Amino acid sequence: MSPMPRALRVSGEAVPHRLGLPLLSAIRLEGVEAVNSLFEYRLLLKTPDSRAFSPGIAADLKLNEAVGREITVHIELDSGGLPGSDTVAREISGLVTQARFVRSSDRHVYYEYTLRPWLHLATLSSDCRIFHDKTVVEVLEDVLGAYLFPLEKRLGTAYPQRDMQTQMNETNAAFVFRLCQEWGINFHFEHSGGAHRLVLSDGNGGFRPNPGEAYRRLRFHDGRSRIDEECVTEFSVSENLVSGAYQSRDYDYTRPRARLESSVCDPRDTGLAHEAHYLWRADHGSDYSQPNAGSLKEANQTEDQGTLLARLRMDALRQHGLRAQGRGPLRGLLAGHTFELTHHPSPAADDKYLAIATTLLVEDVAEASLAEPTEGQQWRVDLRFEAQPARQELRPDLTRPKPRQHSPETAIVVGPRDAQGVPHNIHTDHLGRVKVQFHWDRKGVHDPSSSCWVRVSSEWAGNQLGAMHLPRVGQEVVVSFIGGDPDLPLVTGRVFNQLNLPPWELPGQQALSGFRSRELQPNGGNGAAGRSNHLILDDTAGAIQAQLKSDHRHSQLVLGDIARIDDRAGRREKRGEGFELTTEGHGAMRAGHGLLISTDGRAKAVGEHLSRDEMIARLERASALAKALGRTAQSCDGGARDTGPLDDLAQAVDALGRGAQDDQGGDTSTSGDRPILAISGAAGIVSATPNGHVQSAGLNIDTIAGHSQQHYAERSILHTAGQDIEQFAHHGDIRSIASEGRIVHQAQHGDIEITAQKRVSITSSEDDIVIDAKKSITLRIADGTYLRLADGKVILGMPGPLIVKSAGRQFSGPSTLSLDLPTFDRIDQAQRLKLHHLGRKNDYAPTRGYHIVRSNGAGTSSVVGQDAVSPLAGDRPFDINR
Repeated sequence: MSPMPRALRVSGEAVPHRLGLPLLSAIRLEGVEAVNSLFEYRLLLKTPDSRAFSPGIAADLKLNEAVGREITVHIELDSGGLPGSDTVAREISGLVTQARFVRSSDRHVYYEYTLRPWLHLATLSSDCRIFHDKTVVEVLEDVLGAYLFPLEKRLGTAYPQRDMQTQMNETNAAFVFRLCQEWGINFHFEHSGGAHRLVLSDGNGGFRPNPGEAYRRLRFHDGRSRIDEECVTEFSVSENLVSGAYQSRDYDYTRPRARLESSVCDPRDTGLAHEAHYLWRADHGSDYSQPNAGSLKEANQTEDQGTLLARLRMDALRQHGLRAQGRGPLRGLLAGHTFELTHHPSPAADDKYLAIATTLLVEDVAEASLAEPTEGQQWRVDLRFEAQPARQELRPDLTRPKPRQHSPETAIVVGPRDAQGVPHNIHTDHLGRVKVQFHWDRKGVHDPSSSCWVRVSSEWAGNQLGAMHLPRVGQEVVVSFIGGDPDLPLVTGRVFNQLNLPPWELPGQQALSGFRSRELQPNGGNGAAGRSNHLILDDTAGAIQAQLKSDHRHSQLVLGDIARIDDRAGRREKRGEGFELTTEGHGAMRAGHGLLISTDGRAKAVGEHLSRDEMIARLERASALAKALGRTAQSCDGGARDTGPLDDLAQAVDALGRGAQDDQGGDTSTSGDRPILAISGAAGIVSATPNGHVQSAGLNIDTIAGHSQQHYAERSILHTAGQDIEQFAHHGDIRSIASEGRIVHQAQHGDIEITAQKRVSITSSEDDIVIDAKKSITLRIADGTYLRLADGKVILGMPGPLIVKSAGRQFSGPSTLSLDLPTFDRIDQAQRLKLHHLGRKNDYAPTRGYHIVRSNGAGTSSVVGQDAVSPLAGDRPFDINR
């Protein structure tokens, strides 16, 4: 205790006045102020002596007019014995957050004000909002800038831009405290000029020496003798065992193989000081890497962030290794300022310290007996404080957990709009990420600025493989958060709502499951109109089907119990059973290694998918029949039959699919890779067209019938061959019948031979038989008898008598009949080639070389001319094999 003039004075708009005089004076101040904490002081005030002031007025002050107003408490300081120094005052300014009536006495009325900093206002407002692509300092400026109170930044670190920093169900103060703790930013308050300002700092350089020069160097004195200066009467230094290392690990999906590990080892000089601190996805600042999902730039290089944060965490752990607690009648020792201690009994304790917390009490101990302050008024000052060496970096402890979103929520997918204001159907990037608008986000404007890029969970995701169903703009999606971290959203599902209804009417179409997409027409990609594609699994009892359909040209593949499904109405009339592949456009079916089309059934698809035993057996029978008839024809002077291509194709059918892992033998050869088309009809094969029907083969066309081959044509049947045409009937007849027209047989450059083992009969039932020859006509029989007409003569020759039976005879002069014999022009039978590009018949290829192989194996090479045409001279025309 010490006698002094009025030690406490108050000023500011929270102090009521009457007739220019203050109605309240301070008699007691008690409170706590610390770095990284909101200070709180309780100020006891009293009214003037009631003998000079109306008791009614004193007891009826409007306390509501004081709340929310600023007040400054002036604590008188002396010079500390410094030569030439005048008495100065320490200021403590704050907002009155509570004003209460305490008691009244005969002469005074007592009130108590609670003082807190302006940042206390941030504890009274909460929000849910997202900050995109900002540094922590920019976020703090945005939040604190709304309060229009003094803010000073003493920051020297270059902080990284973060994709997303979310304030989630937190007061503004809690959000600010959490960000400061995560990034090692300290805050404290400094008081001067009737105001207080918030100071942000990220290093001990931001803590300045005490503004009162008398308190920059403090003497330790145990109080057993009196000294003429304020001093530290108690000072205790404690050494503590703390962690000596901090380790962290994180993951970045844009660099999935990056080893994001950081480690800082800085043990104190104690025993067993090497224990390491490691956390994963903990509530307090354990993760740091973000995938740069907010802006389309190169991937974040977060290793430096990891190193920085590991250093900050290590500082926060290490700082508790040495702490000091002190006490003394010190009116001017301030939290957030440095001082130097001297004259401590332990020399190691004499050091430079940073005061990190103070508990102050200043009170008038003679208040109970004194009506007015006098020169002899007794004041008691008591200050307890905590400090740490100024050389040890101070970091805020991690006391504010990041809020966790442990349950999923929903959001709306958003995207940009075109020049007409129509939203895009899909807004995504190279990773299939989307932007979303959270329902709780009041600041979002439903455009790409509403969120960072958010990954979309898939049923299957691999290296350029997996399932892909991009959420479309306007759809409602389910959002979860990795580790519950609100800064790491992940789309994990989609849900229907009243604007986005299920693809089929429910509950009526509850048997349908599958997918239905929508054509990406402008403003229609998520609408109910327009064309669609669908894949449906229909589980209707007794009538299941699977359907793959596109509305374009009404193209679809249906398997099972075929029923029409066109739109949201779902299943309609039944159309059949089995499968249907149909389109109103063009169609193509291709198989590069061979194709089997068969109606030889396989119950429940038992066996290999290219099973063709029936077809092979039919081909074997056909081949045997062809060879037997061919041998018979050849033995009857018919031409040789070429069954090589038949056998070759039969072998290709037998080998079809061999090496395709379709047979139980596990054959891995490539003999079955020949791209043949094999068609087998168990009950027949029918092809019909109202127009032309063309069959073409580069080699043989073999048609074999177990019974009969019948050819019908409403007009003509024309057989044309480059070489031979042969007919052979083993047991039956060969008939050529023209009901009304002629039968013409011509050998235009060769002979005609008609031979019969028995009778040859030529009959004209109504007209003549005319035999014409240019040179001679000879009739002869086996015994040598002959008749020859040649050279204008008739010669009869016979071994026996000439017998003429006639009713008479008549001879006259010579006579002849004119004869017009047909003539036949020899045509150039050499083939010609005209080269063109594959698949483009009219796109000719002049002056190109070619090589042909004839049926006898001989080859010829040449070059076509400018007209892309080259004649092929040779003995036998139409003899090209390939």
